[in-house]
Amino acid sequence: MRRRVHAVMTPTSDVTPPSETTRSAHVAERSTARGPSSRSSRSELPDARRLLSQFNIAFSLMSIIPLLICCYLVTVKFFSLSALQGLNGVYFLFAVVFAVLGLVLGYTVTQEILRRLVEANAQLDRLYRIQANFVSNVAHELRTPLAIIKGALDNLGDGLHGALTSDQLEPVGMSQREVNRLRRLVGDLLDLAQMESGKLQLRQEDVGLQDLLTTVAKLFHGPFKERGLSVSVDLPEAPARVVGDRDRLQQVLINLLTNAMKFTQQGEIRVRLSREDQMFRIDVEDTGPGIAREDLERIFDKFERVGDREAEGSGLGLAIARDIVQLHHGRLWAESELGRGSRFIIQLPAGS
Repeated sequence: MRRRVHAVMTPTSDVTPPSETTRSAHVAERSTARGPSSRSSRSELPDARRLLSQFNIAFSLMSIIPLLICCYLVTVKFFSLSALQGLNGVYFLFAVVFAVLGLVLGYTVTQEILRRLVEANAQLDRLYRIQANFVSNVAHELRTPLAIIKGALDNLGDGLHGALTSDQLEPVGMSQREVNRLRRLVGDLLDLAQMESGKLQLRQEDVGLQDLLTTVAKLFHGPFKERGLSVSVDLPEAPARVVGDRDRLQQVLINLLTNAMKFTQQGEIRVRLSREDQMFRIDVEDTGPGIAREDLERIFDKFERVGDREAEGSGLGLAIARDIVQLHHGRLWAESELGRGSRFIIQLPAGS
C-alpha cells in the first residue's frame, strides 16, 4: 500500500525561499554537532621520493628480466658459449651494449617525465588549496555584512522606520531578494569549502524519510503555486528510515526541488519514495525541457550550468547535493532526455 501526499494540504504561501530557510535555521547547531568527519574529496598526493623509488625498482625489474631470459635462450636453450666465438661474439656484445644503452636512455627520459609530472601535480594541488582557502575566507568575510544589510532592509520593509510608499517598497523588496540570493551563494561556498577540506560534521540520527519528504513538499507549496505548478509525493506505508543528518538530507531535497522548479515552466513535479533491497530510492521527476545525455554528469560539477543560462543559480546546488549524499554512503544521479523532462534519483542505505 502507498499513500499519495499533495503539497497543497497546508497553506504556506508566505514561506521564505526554501534554500534560505533550512540553512539559516540550523547554522549554530550544525557548527557544534559531533559526528564522523567527512572525507576529503581530494586524496593526498603520494610522496615524490617514494614514488620515484617505486618507479626505479619496477624499471629495474623490467630491464633485468628480459636480459636474463635472452641470456638463457642464447647460452642454454639454443646455443652453447662456443657459438659466441669470433664475429658472433662481437655482434652479440654490440647487441647487449646497445640494449643496455637503450634501457639507460629510456630510464633517464621516463624518470624525468615522471619527476615533472609529480612536480606539476604538487604545484596544482598547492594552487587549488590557495584558491579554496581564498574562497572560504571571502565567504566568511561576506557573511556578516550581508546579515547586517538584510536586517536593515527587513526593518525598512516592515515599516520600523516609518511607512514606505509603493514606489519605495518595490526597490526595497528587490534589494531583499538580491541579498537573500547572495546569502544563499555564500552559504553554498562555505558548505563546499567544508566538504572539500574534510571538515563537514554530519550528525548521526534516525531520519524518517516519509516525514522529511512531506515537510519539504509543504515548504514548496507557496513557490509552486506562484508558478502554476503542482507537486505530488508518493510514499509507501511501510516506515522508511535511514541514519544520517536530517538537516543535510533536507538540504539535498530542497536543492533538487529548487532545480526542478527553476527549469519547469508548466506541469507537475513528482516525488516518489520506494525501497530496493537494502537501499531506499527517492525520485524527483519534472516535466521540464530535459537534459542532453552528454550533460548528465557535467551538471554535478562545480559552477556548471546547462540549459537556460538566464535562470538564477550559482551552479553549486547539485554538486553540494551529490557530495552530501555520498557522505551518507549513497548515490545521486540524473536520467533525462531532451523534451521529456528529467529525473534525479537518490539512493540511501536503509537504517537499522
